[in-house]
Parts: sequence; structure tokens; C-alpha cells
Amino acid sequence: MNATDEGHTSPPENPAPPAPRHARLTGYDTFVERVRKACTSPGTQQALRRGLAKPVHEVPARTHAALLRDGLVPDEVKGEERRAHYAVAALIAARPRAERVADTRDDQGTAEQLPGVLKQPPDGTPPATEQKPSWGTSLGTSLARAVISDRDRENGIESRLHLLVRQETDGLHRMLPAVMRLLGSTGVPADYGRLLHDIAHWTYRREESSTRWLEDYYRTLRRARQSDRGGN
Repeated sequence: MNATDEGHTSPPENPAPPAPRHARLTGYDTFVERVRKACTSPGTQQALRRGLAKPVHEVPARTHAALLRDGLVPDEVKGEERRAHYAVAALIAARPRAERVADTRDDQGTAEQLPGVLKQPPDGTPPATEQKPSWGTSLGTSLARAVISDRDRENGIESRLHLLVRQETDGLHRMLPAVMRLLGSTGVPADYGRLLHDIAHWTYRREESSTRWLEDYYRTLRRARQSDRGGN
């Protein structure tokens, strides 16, 4: 008896590749991957972790050295965007050792897994399908996935999200470490490249980013529940 006879659908022989990441995420993804690699050095990992939830002017000198000596933070990054780079580096470094070793990846791909641009066939005909660039996985989607993995935590996660999206920049940075620990505790990976994009301009685009986090959170939960009902 084959898989079809048992009532299961066989996976497609040639599944579609994941959509390429949006070009505006490239620099952020590159930074995240460089920080991940830097964290394989215990000294660097500890230095980066010391910047957790601190504004740039309060981080220790060794944190500045870890980020600037080898050019992890691009020279042109200033102000709030620089603070976001410091914050995400600290969040990555603060993950438990098991997470750093496993270095789990978001299912939509990160810098090491980015699919290439769709190539034009040699005969000049356009590709069979054009994939819309992916903006990765927002924090709202990740928190919804945490709820899906542990329904008992839904109220607490939802309350945390509602509080997070109301924060000004300082409050956002203070809350993020606890939120990311929560994700890690449920086994849900974070898309740090997308997170860096969203918080880099929080002061000026908070309404847009916070609305998107809320939309992604509730849409992801709704689709999961519809899928569960359809399977019963």
C-alpha cells in the first residue's frame, strides 16, 4: 500500500523554493549572520550580551569594541538605527547556549539560506513563475506561532504583545529581551533580520510596524484555527 492508498498526500517531487528575501532586508540579514558567527567566540558573545537593553551610550567599552573593531556595525549607521543594531546583537548573544549552538533558522530562510533571484532561461523566455519578495517573519507572526505551540500561554503572550506595541523607543528596547526569551522558551525561532528592520526606525514608523505585528499575530492564529477545524 502506498502513501496515497493510506489517505496521505505525497509531497510534490519539485516543491517551490521559498521566496527570495526582500532586498531591503539584505543588509540587516548580513549583520545578523555576522553577529551569529562572532558569537562562536565566548569572549565576543559575552561582550555583546553586556549591551542588553542598554542605550548605546551606556554599553561597556568592550561591547563597542566587539561591534566596531571588525566593522560589524556599518560605519554609516547612526542614531536610532545604530541603537537597533546594538540591541539585536545583544539579543542574539543573550540566547541560551543550546540555541546558539543549534542556531535555528526561520522557516522562510535567513541570510545563509536565501534563495537566489529567479534566473531567466537561456532562450530569453521569462521564468515560469515570479515570486514576490518575502519580508520574512514579523515578531507578530513569531508570537502567534508561540501560542500555537503552547495554547496555555495565549493570554500572557497576547497581553505582552499589546503592551509592546504601545511602547516608545526606550520602552520597546527594555521589553524586547523578555519577549525574545519567551519565544526561545517555546522553541519558536526569531527572524532577527526582520526584527532589526522593524525597530531601526521605530520612532518614526511605530504605527506602521506595530499595526503589522498585530495584523500578523491575529491572522496567523486565525489561519491556524481554521486549518484545525478543517482537519476535524
